[in-house]
Order: sequence, then C-alpha cells, then structure tokens
Amino acid sequence: MYNDQDVTEIVQKILSSKKYRSIYDKTIERLVRQCLEKFEKKHVEKKVRNILHQIWSAYYDQKPDYKHILDMFVSNVNNGGDAKQEILKLISIQSSTCERISILDDFYGKIFSVTGRPSSLIEHACGFNPLTTLWMNLPENAKYQAFDIENDLIDFLKSVIDFLNLRDRIEIRQGDVLIDEFNCADVVFMLKFLPVLEQQQKGSSLEVMRKQKCRHLVVSFPIKSLSGAEKGMRDFYSNWFKILINDENWKYDEIIFDTELVFVVQKNKT
Repeated sequence: MYNDQDVTEIVQKILSSKKYRSIYDKTIERLVRQCLEKFEKKHVEKKVRNILHQIWSAYYDQKPDYKHILDMFVSNVNNGGDAKQEILKLISIQSSTCERISILDDFYGKIFSVTGRPSSLIEHACGFNPLTTLWMNLPENAKYQAFDIENDLIDFLKSVIDFLNLRDRIEIRQGDVLIDEFNCADVVFMLKFLPVLEQQQKGSSLEVMRKQKCRHLVVSFPIKSLSGAEKGMRDFYSNWFKILINDENWKYDEIIFDTELVFVVQKNKT
C-alpha cells in the first residue's frame, strides 16, 4: 500500500528534473499512483520516467529551444518570409507533425468533407499541431481548444498564435484526457493519440472516446514507426480500431493518407 506522502515525494522528484519540470503535474501524479499500485516504491520513479519518455520525449531528437525557434520564426516572418513556410519549419521539429507535412494540403479538407466545417473543435495531446490551423480553413467564428501536458510547449504555441493574431480563435492549455473534463465540441481530434493512451493505461481508449462530448471523433494512427520503418502498422491499427468500436452504434469513414490512417467517427450523441 502507499499513501499520499509517497505520491507527493515521487511527483516532486520528477518535477524537479530539468527534463520533466514542465510536464503537467496531474499527469505525473496519475502515473505515479498507477505505478505504485503495481510496483515497489523504490522502482516507481524510474517506471514513471520511462512512461514519460515513451509518451512525450521520444517524439523529439532533443527538447526544442523554444525561445530560439520562436525568435527565428518571428524574425523570418517580419523580414518577408511566408508564414506558412515558416510554420512548416516549426512543425518539422516534432516527428508526429513532421510526418503530416506532406499531406497537409489535403488532410483537413478530406476530414471536414465528412464532418462539415466545425464551429467548435477540441484537440487532445495536440503537440505542435495547432500551428497547422492555417491549413484547417475553419469558419471565422470557430473556436479551437487544444490541450497538451507540456507547459513549455504551450507557452511557445501561445506566443506563435499571438504573433499570428489568432488568439481570439485558439485556446491552448494543459489537459489530460484521462482525468480532466472538457467542453462539448462539433469535432474532437485524437491524432495518433490512442497508441499513446494504451501505453499509459491499457484498455482505456474506448472509455475515453465514449466520454467525448461531440458529434464527430477524428482518430488517427501512424503508418510508420518513429524510425520510419513500415511494419504492417496500417493493417494492424485498422483492424484493432474496428474491433475496438465494433459494439458501439457509431458510423465511421476510413481515410488513408500516405503517412497517416484516419477514422472519422460519427457518434450518436453530443
């Protein structure tokens, strides 16, 4: 058994590290409690750090120097650089969004041709993806809420959004889909997110999807590993997802892009 003091002690140790000090404290606490139920206390800190690496830091070669890349972005745009081209440089930093660059021109158009152009959109585990809002072609009065567990990233995204004069349309803050509550939205994005959920809490994906208060869920999966290898991932995730939602009274469209597998799911209730 463990007590709250054990939890607090381990959470503070992890938050005191340079690598993980900007990670959402509620996420770290959740992982600590989860690991304390399975492992001896002396092993828990290492187990949680391993999970955090899998779900967050594995997507970067190294943690970005946000101040430097923000300064470069602002300078390049102010000196005549095209904002979209400069954003492509930013999203190439994170492997998950980098893989989306080659399909961006078609990505949201094909998704919204199924859902309709949403007036409200929520994205979980957003990473750098809010920077692709210029490709979304959302209605002028649309509200886009994005959530992630890394505060340094969120501060960086807010700075870019402010510079682009999009702050009235985009809200970005910390959030954990396994513990926090979220608003209703026309569309909820979970892009390449379910495999990350399963790494944290096996079997959690279906309940998380059920809890989303929306008309449409957009769920996607990587087709290649982080190393770039094709390992039958498209067929694996396609079969896994269809079996997962088989007993739900949901309709879905499957869209296959060169680098990403997308399911657009229509739920029955908002």
